[in-house]
Amino acid sequence: MFSLLILNLACPYVARAQDKLQDFDYWAALCSSLGKSKKFKEAVVACDQAITINPNEPIAWAERGHSLVALAMYTEAVVSYDRFLRLDPINSEILTKRCGALNEIERYDDALTSCETALRLDKNWGETSPAEAWYNQAVTLKRSGKPAESLESLGWAIQTKPNYSIALADRCELLSSLDRDPEALKDCEKAIKVNANWGNGSPASAWANRGRIQRKLEHFDEALFAYDKALAIKPLDPVAWTEQGMVLWKLGRYGEALASQEWALKANAKYSLALANKCAALNQLGQYKEALAACEAAIQEGDQQWNELGAGLAWDQRGSALSGLGRYEEALASANRAIALKPNYSEFWSNRGGTLWYLGRFSEALSSTNQAIALNQNSSSAWFNHGRILASQGQSNEALMAYDKAIAGDANIGNKLTLADIWVNKSALLWRLRRYQESLTASNQAIAINPKSGAAWFNRGLALMSLDRFQEAVSAYNYALNYDVKNADYWTGRGLALMAIGSNPEALASFEQALKLNPTQSQALVNKEIVAQRLKPAPPPTPPKN
Repeated sequence: MFSLLILNLACPYVARAQDKLQDFDYWAALCSSLGKSKKFKEAVVACDQAITINPNEPIAWAERGHSLVALAMYTEAVVSYDRFLRLDPINSEILTKRCGALNEIERYDDALTSCETALRLDKNWGETSPAEAWYNQAVTLKRSGKPAESLESLGWAIQTKPNYSIALADRCELLSSLDRDPEALKDCEKAIKVNANWGNGSPASAWANRGRIQRKLEHFDEALFAYDKALAIKPLDPVAWTEQGMVLWKLGRYGEALASQEWALKANAKYSLALANKCAALNQLGQYKEALAACEAAIQEGDQQWNELGAGLAWDQRGSALSGLGRYEEALASANRAIALKPNYSEFWSNRGGTLWYLGRFSEALSSTNQAIALNQNSSSAWFNHGRILASQGQSNEALMAYDKAIAGDANIGNKLTLADIWVNKSALLWRLRRYQESLTASNQAIAINPKSGAAWFNRGLALMSLDRFQEAVSAYNYALNYDVKNADYWTGRGLALMAIGSNPEALASFEQALKLNPTQSQALVNKEIVAQRLKPAPPPTPPKN
């Protein structure tokens, strides 16, 4: 004997229909109309009342299933669809709907059978069509790890219904995962242009997919445009916010990247990937304590939803935060954990090399950056770290070669701030080698990329001083101080340049400011005394002896 489980859902319509308690047609019609009005809880109660009166009438079971799907009560929906199909087994519409519900509870074998049966019977499609069955089958196959078969089913869905936007958007995503990005972009653009038949989706999915493809192709401005469109439609999408933040990070817009991750976390406070990317942005902003807290939250408290780097991203950025705090041994342990999780990712090896360098373990540091380069010969950060380690060991020619490789690498795409830093380091090394004109050229390259780099202006000042171009050096040091007024070395350089042109009072003031910031700045200490002596009034002449 079948016994109906009545769901405990309050319905105000029941009280108004006491005189129709045994009228199946009334309750069935109410069930349907409430569902169409998107009053799904009330619809289920009305359906239950109809079924209590006559459990052998399939229409109430179908309407009940539809409302339960809308309420995300998929297991209960499948029960309703199964009951319908016992009464009316030759029904492609309900088989298709059942397939979709089974997908949501990860019963993929049953879902595939249901969709295949709907297509094979090809009868009684009701308000749906074969296109929806092909689409649901494609979802099943994709989630089952069968992308090629899923792609074929999406093709049939789109052939059956050419203006099927959700299928076009999903095919866009799938094609991109198969590295067929030009085709993928066409599908996303068509989905947006057609803008019809979205099912439970919306144009936000097509815009977000378009953003992912443009990000993958390193078309960052186009990616940001697409993410903005997606978020205008679906402003509480944590994935789109996080991915937008990753693009902004790549462009060196770290404050904006942090803001995007904060928006992602407003939508999902436990989103591990957003927490790890928040940590990365904070590291770039020099907020290491806050970065460490975000990375540890990602690892310990987050929902473990990551991208292709997995938890390795959080461990790597945790290491960077610890390095920023001077806790190098802990940073190394964190870097090792990142590599254990993702051993073939160049950036993790490069960052580990930097940590080993800070620890003075130069041979191991070079081994780590060599591994980073082996994994990605186009990695500017790997070549940059390699060059810095070589330079610190007096291997100047090898370091210059590494810097040149870094300059030719992937730092030319997106965020150019790293490229400016490479030129700054190359300039400093050339200056130490007394190749002053080349040092000046390198510092000028850094300034052209990042005019706000105090270090680049300082290096320009050093090179100009060595070329006896003292007035220009004063100007360079002034620019450096515009961007970092608390740098004692910049004040000292300015003082030396002012001494060289005979502006001793200003030089003295510069050295005094340098010593306020760093009382042990040796050049400021020595040259302050020299300038002070110059500024002492000459002693009165000795009167002649009679």
